[in-house]
Parts: sequence; structure tokens; C-alpha cells
Amino acid sequence: MEKKYGVGLWAFGTGADRYNPSGLREPITTEEKIRRASQAKNLAGLELKYPTDFENLGVELVRALLKKYGLKLSAINVNLSGDPRWQRGSITNIDVQLRRQAIERAQEAMDVAEDLSSNSLILWLGQDGHDYLFNDYQKAWELLLNGVFEIATHNDKVTAFLEYKHKEPRTHLMISNVAKALLVVDKLGLKNIGVVMDVGHAFMVDENAAESIALVSMNEAPLYIHFNDCYGYWDDDMIPGSVNFWRYIEIFHQLKKVGYEGWYDLDIYPYREDPVKSIEQGINFIDYMRRRIDENYLEIEEMIKEADVHEKMERTRKIFLKGY
Repeated sequence: MEKKYGVGLWAFGTGADRYNPSGLREPITTEEKIRRASQAKNLAGLELKYPTDFENLGVELVRALLKKYGLKLSAINVNLSGDPRWQRGSITNIDVQLRRQAIERAQEAMDVAEDLSSNSLILWLGQDGHDYLFNDYQKAWELLLNGVFEIATHNDKVTAFLEYKHKEPRTHLMISNVAKALLVVDKLGLKNIGVVMDVGHAFMVDENAAESIALVSMNEAPLYIHFNDCYGYWDDDMIPGSVNFWRYIEIFHQLKKVGYEGWYDLDIYPYREDPVKSIEQGINFIDYMRRRIDENYLEIEEMIKEADVHEKMERTRKIFLKGY
């Protein structure tokens, strides 16, 4: 198995939240973040935010830093949610100039991804949604479809992966579940528009994440995975497998079934934990699950076909629980 294990560089952030806006850790430079990330065993790639992780550096210096620390670029995650000018929407903003600026930033990010030998743009529309009732939903969806189309057709060598999420920072985001993400893919009909299934985001809307993977595959849409964990009512961005062990077994079985060959990126935010140790634990869990699924895939397939709930519980417990 190719070990394309990556992490979002934001794992080395300050740990800021609304109760501690200055953060729980001292801020460090982008180079120091990359250096620390390189200390994590078996880490192969980084997901970088554009332009956040490139500020005061530029593309060439980032390229040099990735080479220096032996890491690849797994994807560019365009930052359209952390800029105050887009607080009322990025590609769906009613201000035509602000909307144009958001589209152009995403297009720039696509070109940077290609320049740094990645074919993946993560498009999370975190400010495109609503907080209160009575909105022009039809108009907003028209703008969203038009915006995604403009972004995707800008560079067909890079896939724009739509990352869905139910809420936060808005109370309701437009692309809030796998079905809405696939609606955009279907409406636009472009081969370089895909879906990011962030495992925690799927849990937030009570999706069966394995079923969501199956749906993306059935629609022949490109798939990208963000791994983390949560309790289901918030985007906790915890170490994968720390809460939902059994659901993760089914996720990895389904990934093998659909032939997933993309990056295994951690999207975690260790507020109080050591970031390097958190990354290593996440990678170790992912690697373990992939190996165990490989070893037991046919047996799991057989038990699924038998459709006996008691047999499924017994056999999966015997596979994954020592001494059961």
C-alpha cells in the first residue's frame, strides 16, 4: 500500500478558540511548522492553506521548504472563510466585487497547487450559508453553482474538491452534507469537481460515513478524505479512532471496496495535545486499519453478504479485539 499520509499544517496553530482568542500556544513561523511536521514518523505530505501559509514566503520558498524537509504537497486548501471581507459569503456574496475576489483567489490557489505538483484544491465554503431565516436561497444556489463552475473550469489539471459541513462558522452552511455536494457535482457535470468527506463532518450530520463513500463512488465523483474524530455534535477535530472505533472499521473497509487511492490527510486540531504525537497516533491508526482490512477483507465481505447482525458483531469483534 502506498503510504500517502498527510496532515493540514493548521495542526500546529496556536490553539485559539472563542474563549482563548490569543491561543493556548505561542505562534510559530510557517517554516517551524513544516520542520515540526517533518518530525512525525511516516508523514509524507502537507495540506497547506492559501494564501495563509504562503504569506511573507511566496511559492518558491514554500517549494524549497517542502524539499528541505522531505515532504510533498497533498493539497491546497483555499482560505475563503478566515478573511473578514467574506463574512457574508465568498462566492455567493451579493457584492459582485467581493464575489469576484473570492473566485479569483480560488483560481490562484488552483494554479499554486499545480505549480507545487499537486492536483487537488480543497474548497470549503465556510462563510457561504445563513444564520437567520428568510433568505433568497435560489439566488444563493445560483451564485454558488456559477462560482464553482468558474473555479473548476479555470484549470482542468486540478480537481476542486467540495468539502461539506453542516455548520460553523455559520449556523447553516450551503454544502452541508454529501447529497448537496453530489448535487453540485451532478449539476455542473465537470470531471474535475469532487467531494471531500471529512469524517467528523459526516458524523456531525449523523451520516453513515461508509455509505457516503459508497454514494460518491456510485456517482463516479473524485473523492478526498479528511480523517479526524468527534462526538457527533461539533467539529472536534480529534485524533482519528479516539471515539468512533467501530465506525472507522467500516470506513476503511468501504475505502478498500471503492479502490480509494488518494491522500489520507489528517484534519486535526490538537488544542492541548502535542501536535507531533497526535499526528503520529493518527497515522499509526490509519496504517493499522488499512493493514487489518487488507488481511480480513474477504471475511468481512462474506459476513456482510450473510446479513446476520449477530454474526457480524461476533466476527468483527474476533478480528479486532484481542482475546475476545
